[in-house]
Amino acid sequence: MKKQDWKDDHIEELLKQLPKITNHISKQDMYQQMMIFKEQKKRKRWLTPSVASAVAVLLLCILVPTMINFQDSAGSNIDDSEQENQLASNATQQKEVNDEITNDESNHTQENTEDIVKDEEVTPQEDIDQTDEIYAQNDQSEEANANANDNNEQPVTQQIEPTAVYAEDIKDQEEVLTYSIPDHNVQNFIPISVMVNKEADLSKMELFINHMSDLKEAEWGLGELNPFNADFHYDTSNQVLAVDFPAATNISSSSQSEAIKEILTDMMADFNIEKIDLLTDGEQGLEMGNEGFTEEIDQVDTSNKSAYYFYYPNEEWTTPFLVPFREKINSVTDAFAAMKKGIETYNLKASIPNDIDFETEVVSDEQLLITFEDDADIKNDEETLYTIEAILLTAKEFEYNEVKLENTEIDQIGRFDLEKEIQVPVAPNKRDLP
Repeated sequence: MKKQDWKDDHIEELLKQLPKITNHISKQDMYQQMMIFKEQKKRKRWLTPSVASAVAVLLLCILVPTMINFQDSAGSNIDDSEQENQLASNATQQKEVNDEITNDESNHTQENTEDIVKDEEVTPQEDIDQTDEIYAQNDQSEEANANANDNNEQPVTQQIEPTAVYAEDIKDQEEVLTYSIPDHNVQNFIPISVMVNKEADLSKMELFINHMSDLKEAEWGLGELNPFNADFHYDTSNQVLAVDFPAATNISSSSQSEAIKEILTDMMADFNIEKIDLLTDGEQGLEMGNEGFTEEIDQVDTSNKSAYYFYYPNEEWTTPFLVPFREKINSVTDAFAAMKKGIETYNLKASIPNDIDFETEVVSDEQLLITFEDDADIKNDEETLYTIEAILLTAKEFEYNEVKLENTEIDQIGRFDLEKEIQVPVAPNKRDLP
């Protein structure tokens, strides 16, 4: 290409040929833009060295102390590093656990909320009524306990029950029947008392005979009342009881004959029977082993008074039978003294513990006063309750109707109010029939 010869006049001519350019920006606006551009360039030039200086100072602050303490901390750098790593790891694990717990609580709360909403949507009116009833019962229970606390009383607890039958136990249309049932060794005869409904056309003796088959001797840990399946017939007009034994009856031992006589004698005493006729298959008389051929049993003297002891059929038995031991005792005071010893040969346990001492005073023909020693161990428990019952039954043997207990340090044993006279039982060893 040919090189252009750029002379001034030629250049001027070319410039004139260029299109005309018009600038609509005022001089003032152009000046402001120039000043802004100039200021920005100054800031950029200032910021770069400032940042560099700041970084340098920060590095110095970090490096200088490290360099100064380098040799002192050289031995512990590894331990510190491990500790920092462990702390970081623990922090991470704790954070994960917290996140998990938070998520579980959130999910559980959401589920509970959904269940509550669902229950509220489908709860029938009967469930609402039942819930209101439960709330009402709880309110009554809380109110009862609150009243007890206001009166300085303890909440009501389950009452320990006595073993005997008392007057307040018997309903208007009930009759108490007491059966003398032998133990398995035919040594002791345990009085068992049951309550049955009266029947207008039957006497008490007839009720007694009718309910003999309802007794649960095996369940009570005792022997049989009627092991020979004899039939009993009572003539109310002359008060004679006829006992008819099967033809195959074989009474070969003295214990068997004694058991029959004992059971029948107790029946005579309880029902004022004048005479008991013994029969074998409808014929007069019964062969009774060592007793020989016997046709009847007449009334015997039953005036001997008895002391009551504890009898347990086996070692697992926790509630005792209260059993009278048939021996002559002159006074109720002697009877109480005997009850502290027990009778080992008859498997009868002492019914008054050695740590319970008392004085006995006859107040009247009907009432005994028993004053316990200061160190007597009187408690509101089952063992003490059974001892009190043995005392009451023994007092009844000597024809006292009530007993007053003094110096007990407590005012209640089971149902017995010790601030008042206690009525003797109606009959011992209460049991239920099916």
